[in-house]
Amino acid sequence: MGKGRKRKAGKREPNGKLSRKTEHVQERRTLDEEAAMGVAKAARVRVHKVAPEHAGTDLAATVVGRLYLKGQLEPEQLNAARLFADTYAAYQRAVDSPRPPKAVNIGGASGPSPRDVSPETAVRAARQWGAITGVLQVANNKHPGSAIYAACDYVVLRDQELPHLFADMRLGLDAIARQYGLGERNAAA
Repeated sequence: MGKGRKRKAGKREPNGKLSRKTEHVQERRTLDEEAAMGVAKAARVRVHKVAPEHAGTDLAATVVGRLYLKGQLEPEQLNAARLFADTYAAYQRAVDSPRPPKAVNIGGASGPSPRDVSPETAVRAARQWGAITGVLQVANNKHPGSAIYAACDYVVLRDQELPHLFADMRLGLDAIARQYGLGERNAAA
């Protein structure tokens, strides 16, 4: 007789079925989540060379976060990346646009649905998005031949690991940090 599939772990009822009690179901979910996270952590260590102690953090889940963990981004650049991503997300909600493929939210929570955005909030979000892209345009004008906006778009917003764009992304994040005083806040904190 052949072996069947592996029996799921967990408390059982007298008839042999998995217990349906709420606390037993929650225990199984917790074990399943821990097992899945263990696979993700191992992959982050193996594929992205993230230190094992950081593999379970939200930062290890994004390209920008991994660059920060490896010491290739400064704290103010990470804050600028978060500001850029949050501003973009607010703008997208304001114009009721679908998220781009592979868009990420760097350590933030999702915001209100588009129906919850007031007209004033929509105008403010559009103005803020225009201001932050203007900062990137000015930075790009100072560095001819750079692709600063594209670098920030692909690496920060779309979470694509494109090492040839990292230098341009850093220039853009530095410009955002300077414009919004993100380095000064870190120095004071």
